[in-house]
Amino acid sequence: MNLGDVRQIKIWLQLIDGLLAATAFIAAYYLRVHILPGILPLESREIGEFQIYIPYTGMMGLLAPLVLSRRGLYRHFSGRGRKANWAAMFEAGLILFLIGVSVIFFFKQSPSRIVFILFVPIFFFFLFLREEFLFRFRLFRRQTEHYSVRLLLVTDSPEGSDRWINLFSDAPVGIRVTRTFRAESGSIQDFAEALHEDSAGIALFDVSTRHMNWTAQAIKACEEEGIEAWLSTDFVGTQIARAQFEEIMNRNLLVFRSTRAGTWQFVAKVLIDRIASTFLLLLLSPLLLVIWIAIKLESSGPALFRQRRSGRHGDPFTMYKFRTMHSDAEMRKAELEALNEMSGPVFKIKKDPRVTRVGAFLRFTSLDELPQLINVFLGHMSLVGPRPLPTYETLAMTANAQRRRLSVTPGMTCLWQISGRNEVKDFSDWVRLDLEYIDQWSLWLDFQILLQTIPAVLFGRGAR
Repeated sequence: MNLGDVRQIKIWLQLIDGLLAATAFIAAYYLRVHILPGILPLESREIGEFQIYIPYTGMMGLLAPLVLSRRGLYRHFSGRGRKANWAAMFEAGLILFLIGVSVIFFFKQSPSRIVFILFVPIFFFFLFLREEFLFRFRLFRRQTEHYSVRLLLVTDSPEGSDRWINLFSDAPVGIRVTRTFRAESGSIQDFAEALHEDSAGIALFDVSTRHMNWTAQAIKACEEEGIEAWLSTDFVGTQIARAQFEEIMNRNLLVFRSTRAGTWQFVAKVLIDRIASTFLLLLLSPLLLVIWIAIKLESSGPALFRQRRSGRHGDPFTMYKFRTMHSDAEMRKAELEALNEMSGPVFKIKKDPRVTRVGAFLRFTSLDELPQLINVFLGHMSLVGPRPLPTYETLAMTANAQRRRLSVTPGMTCLWQISGRNEVKDFSDWVRLDLEYIDQWSLWLDFQILLQTIPAVLFGRGAR
């Protein structure tokens, strides 16, 4: 069996899991109709004939492989533990349950909800049995030395050799490391002969930068012979950015990406930002008008404060806020520099004498931030993301880690806001919270931050 056969197992597993999902839904219907009424005092209302459930059976069978794939169940080389797989399987069942219930409400149909509830544990049980059988089958093949593919390991350090051999000994697929070939210990011809002698299907290169020229020739030899070549990117030393090959202008590039742009969640985030900002601007338009009038009545000057802020990758844009200071605030900043309470390039004072009475209320309630919904609508900002800094403060940053907060679109709220906002006086802590958000980002995290922002705003936690 070669590696191609191992990867083809993914297709077979998807077909099997689709059938298991459809079978689990049928079993849930049978359990609800023929077994549960004799055990529990359920409602005697009509739950409908089986024909009503046929479309849902097909839907579960089609969606199950897609959901399981998103949860990482088909990553044969992931090396993650079985318990992690069990959690992902149960989560997949819950996702399918939510999709099914959503379809019911959307089409206003009336099948039994209990059938969908029963589907989750039954489907998890079927997946558990399938996973256990597959695990024991793989274990049996390893014990009987039936390997899926032979691998030639090319490295220039004993540590690298031991590390990969130990990793593959616990791998979920049968990979046999036939030998360790020292980089540049022989010619390319010697390397090719080693491939032939071992009948290797994969050549894994874990080398340092000083052997890149030789490695490039060896990979070319693998290409000519149709042998799969794997190149470890440990020589770069990245800890956050993930490497992947992309074809750009007919050239293969090894791309290191530390953000998750380009995923379906990122597209959903953009759509949510545009739709939500449009709705909120229409809904809050009377309140915006009242605030505008209050600002104009108290002090002279424009009601809206415009300032150049740093967007994604530092690209400047004009950010809008309600003016909370007197119109000469920027000119008076120099005389207040000594009172700055925030370390780093950021300027903040707890009791800023430039703030007006209306402005103090707006800051306490964060109502001064509402015009930024215009920036969200225009795509300059997002509802959730690191707060955009003025361009002059961004230029004052000296550490690369500080500038990494510019790798994503800035937002109206983030972890800093729900952690007490201006109570954080060390700029490094502010950056740490922003980087934590970037590294752990998901739509669910955005939703949690938005929910926690509401009480932070209502109670003015950390506001000034």
